Amino acid sequence: MSAVNRTVTAARSATRSSLASTSRSIIARSYSTPSRRNDEQQQMFGGPPPKEKDDGAVLKTYTGKGYPFIPSLRHVVYPFHPHLHKGGPLRELTVPKRRKGGRNNTGRIVNRHIGGGHKQRLRMVDFHRVSGGQHDVIRIEYDPGRSAHIALIKKRNSSTSLISKVNNESAIDEIEDALSEENRNTQKSLEAVKAGYSYIVAPEGLRKGDIVISYRKGIPENLIKEFDNTSGTSSSSESSTTNEISSRISINEEKVGATDTPEMRRALGLLRTVTLKPGNVLPLFLIPPGTQVHNLSLTTDGKMQLCRSAGTFAQIVSHQSEDGRSIGGSDVLTMGGGFDENGNRLPKKGYVLVKMQSGEVRKLDPGCVATIGVVSNKEHQSRSLGKAGRSRWLGKRPHVRGVAMNAVDHPHGGGRGKQKGNKAPRSIYGLLQHVRTRRPKDKDGNKSVVTERPRGKQTAAKH
Repeated sequence: MSAVNRTVTAARSATRSSLASTSRSIIARSYSTPSRRNDEQQQMFGGPPPKEKDDGAVLKTYTGKGYPFIPSLRHVVYPFHPHLHKGGPLRELTVPKRRKGGRNNTGRIVNRHIGGGHKQRLRMVDFHRVSGGQHDVIRIEYDPGRSAHIALIKKRNSSTSLISKVNNESAIDEIEDALSEENRNTQKSLEAVKAGYSYIVAPEGLRKGDIVISYRKGIPENLIKEFDNTSGTSSSSESSTTNEISSRISINEEKVGATDTPEMRRALGLLRTVTLKPGNVLPLFLIPPGTQVHNLSLTTDGKMQLCRSAGTFAQIVSHQSEDGRSIGGSDVLTMGGGFDENGNRLPKKGYVLVKMQSGEVRKLDPGCVATIGVVSNKEHQSRSLGKAGRSRWLGKRPHVRGVAMNAVDHPHGGGRGKQKGNKAPRSIYGLLQHVRTRRPKDKDGNKSVVTERPRGKQTAAKH
């Protein structure tokens, strides 16, 4: 009986081992050999997608293997951008920062919590972008005076090539030496553009070797003729083309919206595909609704002032006519604004609505300019200084609470405990704090604001 049992047990174990081996081989075969259906799908859609190259910022920490576990590095989080220039700036486009420690000409402290800081040179950034034509991006740099990154650009000349200017770093050093000799002790050294070189606020995604163009003075005539589809004649006879365009416009002047023809819409769309690139400067009437912009100017000839901090942008809402009607298509070309060839101001016919990141919607002249794209270094808000010393490097002194002082130093000081003695909140100078201020009823506020930024309940501004 025992022999029979041993025979049955051996048979069962052999069967189990054979099944286990076959199942393991089937499983291994299913994992090792790809299915024919996946091969067919990859061949149908052009194979597997290429690997994405992520050259963005890395939030770098200084903890773990290779770093000492010390308080000065334990909480530090700093964005690391591998594409930034490792060297210094173009010296002739910088000015030294003179620190006063928050004191006036008599030596009294007028700005508290300011003092110390690392030695800095402020970069002179071009916020006018008057110079047109193609500009090559030489490099992207760090700017200690602002949260965004800046780009060094050079106006392209027909005699020099892009490769020699971008890749030859020694040529930049030679130009820097020549500029220092040329502009020494002259008023020209205070300008933001020298010998075609200038600094601009770098938008997100702008890299070394890219090309940026400023259309602040208008669209060049050769570019307009390239995308002019309003006439059916050949490009050889330019005079006949101009006469036909003028005759067609004069014929259609009596019709409502005659300028908004399919041909002009197509030409405007092609023009926008060429001009709407990050870093380019355009007047607001040429920017379509929904576009993210930064560096907005408040006047047609003023410098760009709005949305210049890291990661900020504004959005074009709509183009409005004089009667408040929303217009689109090629009708935006008739909004006016800006200046003509002789420098005379053109009358504006409407305005452009722009929405800020705060939620405020304001109207600007159609001739005001803006830069396409979002400001770079959006990871700036994710940084953590980690220690008090890094704040001192930035020129910030400690902020002491009033209840921690003596009675002679602050209205909240003195006494026992951590209370201010049931006193009304006051500043260190004795001024009453947290007092509500109302807008005067006899004033209408900012006339250019259409919708105020939300403060609790969002309300429209009076006009």
